[in-house]
Amino acid sequence: MLHFDPTTTSGSAVASLFRAWCSLRDAGPARQPDTTELADAVEDMFACLGLDPSGPPAQVDPPGAVEAFTVFGLRYDRADALLVAGVIPGEHAVAAVELDGDELNFVRWADTYHAASGDAAAMAARAQVERGDY
Repeated sequence: MLHFDPTTTSGSAVASLFRAWCSLRDAGPARQPDTTELADAVEDMFACLGLDPSGPPAQVDPPGAVEAFTVFGLRYDRADALLVAGVIPGEHAVAAVELDGDELNFVRWADTYHAASGDAAAMAARAQVERGDY
């Protein structure tokens, strides 16, 4: 069972979110808050708790639930996309050797991610490339 304690940091954040929801709901007669307003309030709460709303889901996993994975693939520069070739456990990105050759708009990719699974590491790598953070 959940226990609400407004004296804790997370309880204070939940209380703040609840007050935001009440003010949105009570802004006018028969007015219902729209999803954008509610999503913004939740995002603000996450930021106040030190969470990055655009970050990986693994940031809320208990310590020890994440491990290092190295993602290998090809980055396609014309579409900001990453074609993942493989994911292996461990930090091996610094050991990756770039081979000579031209892949026509593709760049070899290797980076290490801390995630709960290989799939989560691959998703984080794709998201990083899609955002242009490489």
